Amino acid sequence: MGSQRILPKFSAPGHLQDLSPTNQIAWSKHHISQWLDDEITGNVLGRTPLRQFFNGTRTPYDQSQQGAAITWSAFPRRVSKAHGRDEQRWATADSSRDLQDEYLEWSVARDGEDLTTSKVRRVVMTCEGPEYWRFLADTQPSDLVRLYQELNPEHRSQILDQHLFTSNAMPSGQQAYKARNRWNSPTTSGTIAHLIQPNNTLGAEIDIAAQATVLRKDRNNRLITNPDQLIRCSEYGDPDRHSDPHIGSAINDLARQKAVISLADPVGLYIHSFQTSAFKLDYHGREGDDQDLRDLPAGTITWPRGDISQRQGLNLRIQVPNGVLGNSQQELTVGDIWDTQRQRYIQYGAQFADYILMGVTGVVTDDMVTVDPEPCISASRVSALNSVRLR
Repeated sequence: MGSQRILPKFSAPGHLQDLSPTNQIAWSKHHISQWLDDEITGNVLGRTPLRQFFNGTRTPYDQSQQGAAITWSAFPRRVSKAHGRDEQRWATADSSRDLQDEYLEWSVARDGEDLTTSKVRRVVMTCEGPEYWRFLADTQPSDLVRLYQELNPEHRSQILDQHLFTSNAMPSGQQAYKARNRWNSPTTSGTIAHLIQPNNTLGAEIDIAAQATVLRKDRNNRLITNPDQLIRCSEYGDPDRHSDPHIGSAINDLARQKAVISLADPVGLYIHSFQTSAFKLDYHGREGDDQDLRDLPAGTITWPRGDISQRQGLNLRIQVPNGVLGNSQQELTVGDIWDTQRQRYIQYGAQFADYILMGVTGVVTDDMVTVDPEPCISASRVSALNSVRLR
């Protein structure tokens, strides 16, 4: 492998430049680094010390390594299992941010209230962890308000401080940030900032990656490798999601190869890829008898935050640019986009989630460690682990 060195500090997710130099250091030291250290030392309720997990600001490693990309489907597995028909699962997933539990959440703006007859005008998606935005709210509140306004330009003048912070001052005199506010909780407003589903957190991602480095054995002393058995045995994450069992399985596979593992800098949850080739804009419009399918106009799909070229998309916006007119001079919207693979028009934001892969990246040191497998976590410790879900 290449030269090993210690990481100077952890970057903000997606190498975002929102934070002041002082707060960049604080984010690294008091959040990412502290979370990693707590996992390593077992300083988390219900956890024990780890030997195959490391903190890159304390342990040298080859920072030029490509890393192991770990990806999963963005569409909620739990919704798919409950609703077999596409129309049912799309409508259900669009109905609540709390159902969007694969570390990707979205909101849809329409030209009417009826889901079956109104046309989609805009879909916005995010995978930014709530902890980063709470940190911004605590340290740079004016920048948080500005970011809300920039991410939701249609409502720029309407987004006010009092919408994002409580009216009751805390004992310190500082107002508390409301993560679930009018601009970051509805699924029908086409506005969004960061994740709010209780399990969609950076802390949960770190805990899953850390605890998955523990080798496990069953009652017959056989090594556990099945993803579903492994997540239940180690009691990390949610076994009914696409994400958690897959992240855990991929990390555990590296651990079984005796690797010492961590998450690549910048630590975050990312849109890894978005397959857009199936989408065409119908210039006759969805109301027409015929179709005139063309490539999506430039600017229909944009990435306000994060770098999708680096597999680190953070915020995705889908909206046909103003002024794009159809053959009858009608305004075209997202609802006029035809999915050539599924042979239907876009009626739900969830339809795009079918084409998105989420991802994290694992990195390793040059060291190899031999560790004996441990038995599954006993039922008596399960309740203690709930504190990890949201740090």
